[in-house]
Amino acid sequence: MISWKIFSHSLNMVLRNWRDALRIALVPVLIGVVLFVAFLGGLMSEAMHMDANGVPSVDPALAGPLFLAAVVFIILELWVFVNWHRFVLLEEYPQGWIPPFRGGRILAYIGVSLILALVMGLVSAVVIGMVVMMSAAVFPPVIAMILAIAAFVLVGVFLFRLLPMLPAAAIGERLSMSQSLQATRGTAGTAIMLFVVLILVQLLLQFIVGASMMVFAPLGFIFSLGAALVMTLVNVSILTTLYGHYVQGRPI
Repeated sequence: MISWKIFSHSLNMVLRNWRDALRIALVPVLIGVVLFVAFLGGLMSEAMHMDANGVPSVDPALAGPLFLAAVVFIILELWVFVNWHRFVLLEEYPQGWIPPFRGGRILAYIGVSLILALVMGLVSAVVIGMVVMMSAAVFPPVIAMILAIAAFVLVGVFLFRLLPMLPAAAIGERLSMSQSLQATRGTAGTAIMLFVVLILVQLLLQFIVGASMMVFAPLGFIFSLGAALVMTLVNVSILTTLYGHYVQGRPI
């Protein structure tokens, strides 16, 4: 099953190169933790408060700093993503504990992400919106719900076929939407099954984290952080694998 091969290949990629993964991810993650502890944690506690109706709300005066903090965390995350893509696809091995900060590639990654978000928003509004409105007026609720789920899956498959554009941005290659769609033609079943695999793996990890928390909370916390970091790199590796396999023609 190609979906399982993509997942297992991506997982093995992270586990096999864990030393390089640590060099690429450790410093950005530590910077993020320090910023959260020193700045964002207190800021969030100040920003969040209850209104007269007991509903949580955000202090408008702190909306700007919170937005800036979110941007910083996104940049830290993409710092890792870009270097991991380049490590796998271009064999750019980390030379030290501070990975190169490639601002141009990070901006390109952000640009492609925004374009994909805009396109997916429009596609979702048109496809899912039309299906929901038309099916609700014609079919019974159960069938209307099934059609809405099918439309959601269709949109998800469309996004899957555009995801290779992100690793392309990281390594400085131009990949248009039409080129990405052409390269990933016939991958609907793979996209759906890969999504199912990721859901099952996430549920398993949540069960293990919950069980370890009950047995020994500090161990559970450490496992939770480690699992989150590994799965983040696995998800990025899946994007890398999609680009390498479907666009570059690499075997899995």
